[in-house]
Amino acid sequence: MSNCLVELDDQVDKFMEVIGEQTTKTQIIGIHGMGGVGKTTIATIIYNKLSGDFYNCCFLSNVRDTKIETLQDQLISKVLRTSCLSITNSNEGITEIKERLFSKTVLLVLDDVDQKTQLDALVGVDECRFGRGSKVIITTRDKELLKGVDFQHELIKMDFKHSLKLFSRHAFRRDNPPVEYVPLSKKALKICDGLPLALKTIGSLLNGKERRIWEITLKKLETIPDGNVKILEQRSLIKIAEGNRLWVHDQLRDLGRDIVRERANLKPEKQSRVWNHEEAIVVLQIKERTKNVEAICLTFDHQSQCFLKNEFASLPNLRFLQVECGDLDMNNVQHFSFTNWFGRNLPTLPNLRWLSWSKFIQYFPSTNWFQRNLPILQNLKYISWHEFPIFFQFTAFSLVKLVILDLSRSKITDEWEGWNHLKMAKKLKVLNLTKCNLRRTPDFSAHENLEQLILQECYKLVQVDKSIGKLKHLVLLNLEGCGKLQTLPDEMEELKALTELRVGWTSITNIPEWKGIEKLETLGATYCKLLSECNLAGCSTSLLYLDLSETSISELPFGNFGSLIELNLSRSSLRELPDSIKTMKNLRVLRMSHTPLEKLPGALGLLEKLEAIHVDDEMPRSLESIKFESFDIGIKVQGLEHLNNLKELRLSGLVSQAKLLDLTNLKKLRSVHIESCPKLVEVREKLPDLTNAKELKGLEIRHCPRLVEIQSRLESLKNLKYGAAGLCDNFLILQASRS
Repeated sequence: MSNCLVELDDQVDKFMEVIGEQTTKTQIIGIHGMGGVGKTTIATIIYNKLSGDFYNCCFLSNVRDTKIETLQDQLISKVLRTSCLSITNSNEGITEIKERLFSKTVLLVLDDVDQKTQLDALVGVDECRFGRGSKVIITTRDKELLKGVDFQHELIKMDFKHSLKLFSRHAFRRDNPPVEYVPLSKKALKICDGLPLALKTIGSLLNGKERRIWEITLKKLETIPDGNVKILEQRSLIKIAEGNRLWVHDQLRDLGRDIVRERANLKPEKQSRVWNHEEAIVVLQIKERTKNVEAICLTFDHQSQCFLKNEFASLPNLRFLQVECGDLDMNNVQHFSFTNWFGRNLPTLPNLRWLSWSKFIQYFPSTNWFQRNLPILQNLKYISWHEFPIFFQFTAFSLVKLVILDLSRSKITDEWEGWNHLKMAKKLKVLNLTKCNLRRTPDFSAHENLEQLILQECYKLVQVDKSIGKLKHLVLLNLEGCGKLQTLPDEMEELKALTELRVGWTSITNIPEWKGIEKLETLGATYCKLLSECNLAGCSTSLLYLDLSETSISELPFGNFGSLIELNLSRSSLRELPDSIKTMKNLRVLRMSHTPLEKLPGALGLLEKLEAIHVDDEMPRSLESIKFESFDIGIKVQGLEHLNNLKELRLSGLVSQAKLLDLTNLKKLRSVHIESCPKLVEVREKLPDLTNAKELKGLEIRHCPRLVEIQSRLESLKNLKYGAAGLCDNFLILQASRS
């Protein structure tokens, strides 16, 4: 997210005011506007601001392009912090949400909604399915979808003044362009047309470039049809997401589709890619050979019977085939006719490289045709077949060139006959077996080129085969949600290339040293309730992200964590942070909410790159002094009302701090210093009552423009300093004995 939010703060404040006034009321809030105007950015900011006040949080992104059942599954899993049984249809998901989340106070974001059915399946606008006080935030381009929400707001394009400021901050790292770049900047603003995403993208692209490059780039951008600016630039439109997946902004996707359509003169059979189901059917119905089509997406439902006479033979150059199953009854005769149709047609696609089937051909009527012939699809590199039918003969496929295999949610077991055939896939790099019925993993000896192994939510898994040690190129191992898994094999020490290990929601009790794993960057062990020992000495210098939340870890693992960026110890058994934390010179985020810490080390103040500390309402009660100074973003100080021994409170430069909780019980407080907290405002814009702070000697408040009143009897106060608090003219001190 950009640090240059410019105009967004005021809009965020509007939402926070609406939410803040009715904190105990369940609210559904809608944000609508055109693509690229900043809906996701604002929703993310609000989510981050509120997440510290909610135990049950869930951010569902890209709702538009995600299956409803997958979204329902994610929602239940994230809120309950456990693996959810695979949801097979949306009605089942609705029932599960109602029964399991009705008492949960939830913070939920639904980003990029485009169908009412998505809202009905997840929240039910007319009947919110969560506990009292829940907050649901919806972003969409379609205002009509927000009928019935409690509050909605339209994001519009930025005006010239703010557009110039945002563009300048990305292009020049200042609020205004240099004089010699003013004309070119105005030309860029005209192209961007007030869209924050475009302003940030173009500004970042041109940053540091010479004038000649500016002129060439802007000239090219002016030639894009209809003035649309959706260029490929890593900071905004494309990124590598979790799991090493390529994420592309929908603006860039839409631009690509527009280009494909225009080049084909809006004729589907002339397109290289046909992603629309209706257009795909038109293409299949054309009997003449269509050499242009290389990729096609189909969705079959109860109305699809009429296409069964059409053949893939007319698409000799097809390389990509994606088939989704809609509302078909998997057991009826019609479904068998579809499976037979695919049985006839697959062998006619010699150039097919990417095959994706979802929830299809559950009961393949006969595989005799495949058994009588050589393996089909000789060029196949990618197979994604969710809910793979266990009786289907996997030997029908040629696996010599296979690189990626995804059999998620399949009923295959460790005794599946297909494991032997899979050994032919010597080039296999990604194997996804999420939610399969495995008790033991297969022998991995034949897959030495494997880079990603995903065994997430294999609920029955109790053993990882020792052959895993032979995967010298393995980068990612995901065992999250394998609740019966208690031990990890010693052979994992041989995974020298491993950079990401996820073992959350398992029953492991110990993570050994594993001296051979020297490149590990991410270790996720959240919700390993039995995990009490963790030796990271062998990989401490390489770790960037360490999550030991909701474990039984009572001591911070030994090691030099000089590269660590984020450390999550929330809800662990940790009682003390050692002074050695000062070696975490690159630490930016420290999460330790709901942790029985007895003290905070003074070394925290030495972490110059620390941006955010999440402590919620469980700060150590023995604390006598709190000093948070010169933090630029993110830090929130809460839970002060329990610190009965607190004598000194010093807050400086906390730009995100909106309010302090009750200070009434801090009877030993002697000194309060609050400076440069621009958003600090208590209820009714007053500093919390300090009347009981009988030992308070010094009170200093500077540069807190929204704080306008102190309502306390400050009998012991000897030193009061204030400046730029409520612009001074409006600043009131009631019943204070000294000033």
